[in-house]
This record gives sequence, structure tokens and C-alpha cells, in this order.
Amino acid sequence: MAKVRIVTFERSHPRAVADGVTSRAYLDGPRDPLHLLHHVLAQGTTMRIAGLPSDVLVYVLAGPIVAFGHSLASGSSMIVEFGAEAEIAAGAEGATVLAFIQAERPVDARPGGHVHVLPREAIPTTRDLGTRNEMGGGLHSDASCPTCTVWLHENDFHSKSGTTVPLHSHSEDEIIFVTAGLIGLGNRFYGPGTALAVASGTRYGFEAPGTGLSFINYRAASPTVTTAHGVMDEAGMWVSRLGRPRYADIAGGRA
Repeated sequence: MAKVRIVTFERSHPRAVADGVTSRAYLDGPRDPLHLLHHVLAQGTTMRIAGLPSDVLVYVLAGPIVAFGHSLASGSSMIVEFGAEAEIAAGAEGATVLAFIQAERPVDARPGGHVHVLPREAIPTTRDLGTRNEMGGGLHSDASCPTCTVWLHENDFHSKSGTTVPLHSHSEDEIIFVTAGLIGLGNRFYGPGTALAVASGTRYGFEAPGTGLSFINYRAASPTVTTAHGVMDEAGMWVSRLGRPRYADIAGGRA
């Protein structure tokens, strides 16, 4: 894929409209190692998600939805591993979910077969990740699961003077999805609903203006980050500050 690809909602394309679910694709091409789908569920609609062709990470952009008896408000997440299935149901106001998927299942993939449910209130979060109170975050999945490797974290930049994130790179392909505020890339700013696909090893930086920026960040495996100061175990940093997320685990994941 391109080293950095920017896809706004307007540039995403329709995938399907069926049974009250309208789907669009941000990333789903043959050269995209990570795919991102956007599903809007009408009031009272149900949708079945299968862990194919690899583990699927579901993020609730607007909710709530119900899965396996758990109410998942906006900002919640769920992992439907390879070989498992889940049914989600939208409430009276409908719902919008994002589905992140690795395009090809690795030959050394973990066995799958489970669903992990993580309600918003169970996500470990902090307002200060050790950045002079400029950036907070939350950890949804740290790739340490014995049956899956997916990663998802969220960042929230809230310095009123703005924050510049210097050039850095990660060891894994990633998708950044802006959930609030603006992200500055070069001389342009992009708002909520923008996805950035960044290839592993690509050096990039960005700006978070004083009006704020929030995004989620997906990878298919545990990352390291390389900065001007060297290489750091990114997973270790997040877990040391927040601890590991605690899921409700459904073996087999059959709704």
C-alpha cells in the first residue's frame, strides 16, 4: 500500500445495503493489508459478524449496541476472533460500528475461536500518558491474548496550546481513525471520520491543534515505535501505565 493513505468518509465507497444495515468501505483493496469497514445499523437491526478471513476488531462509534447480553455504549469495543461469530443489535436510536480486519490470516496466527467484549466503562484510561498532561489515552487490546494478536488504543490530545508529534515510525501497519477534533498533516487538517492507513516503517508526524484531537489506532499485532531516541516497546509502555484490559470472554462466540 502507499506509505500514508488518507481516506475521508466522502471518499469511502458503498459496500452493501441489506436488512437495515448500510455498509461502506474505507479500505478493502487488494493492496490494503488492513481493511476498515463502516456499518450503520437502523433502529432495532441485528447484524452478524464472523471472524473471517482473520480476527475482526469492532469499535462502537455510535451506540449503544447489545452483544451477548452486554450493552456496549459509544467507545466500547469487541474482538470477534477467527472461527467465531457474534450478533450485535442496535437500540432505538440505531448504531454505527467500525470493523478492522487483517486482509490475510498469517500462517503463524493464534488459534482464535473466542469473542472478547469490552464495555466502555471497563477500558483502562488515563488523562496523562506522561506527556506533561498534553495527551491521554485508553487501551482496548494489547495483543497479548493467547488466542488473538490484535491491538487497539485511543489517544486524546487536550493541550490548549496544541501538540506537535515529531517524526516516528511503528513496526506494524496501522489505521488511525479520527473520532473527534482535527489532525494536522502537512498543511492540511482532517476532521472526524477520517482514516489514515500508515505502512510499517513509515516515518510520519502530525499536529493536534488547541481545539483538540481524539483518535483510535488499530494494528494486527503488538508494535514497537522508533523515534529519534531509539526503539521502544510500545505495548510495554501502554501496559505499564494502564494495565491490561479485562474482557468479558465468550468461548466459541456463537450468539
